[in-house]
Amino acid sequence: MTKLVLWFIFASLTLLSCRSVKKPTFNNDIVVIDVADLNQYWVAKTSKVVFLPGRPKWIPKGMGKASFFITIDSNGTLVSRELIDSIPNDWMTQKILDKMPIQQYKPSITNPTKIPVKVKINSELKALVDIT
Repeated sequence: MTKLVLWFIFASLTLLSCRSVKKPTFNNDIVVIDVADLNQYWVAKTSKVVFLPGRPKWIPKGMGKASFFITIDSNGTLVSRELIDSIPNDWMTQKILDKMPIQQYKPSITNPTKIPVKVKINSELKALVDIT
């Protein structure tokens, strides 16, 4: 009986360790940069275009603006998003921001040491047709 319990505990711990989330890696201090300078540090890995059957839940409804910080670690993984503000106030929320797909990046030629960065992103969703 004791061997069975020990085996069950060992199997459970093994399965749980396989599901563990990879921790961010920071080889250097995080550098705060302007979005215009992002391509000097990191370049987004291209992925094939996927056509979605409907509007993704991570796109806010209606029109608005939002500002948020993203942090890219030394592995090129987007490890955090932090909402700064939203206009209208409830158009973008931290919950919606957290649902956005995670982008992977590769270091640019000018970033061989893979310096992690924090970047302020400004986004705006407008109507496709201007009715005036």
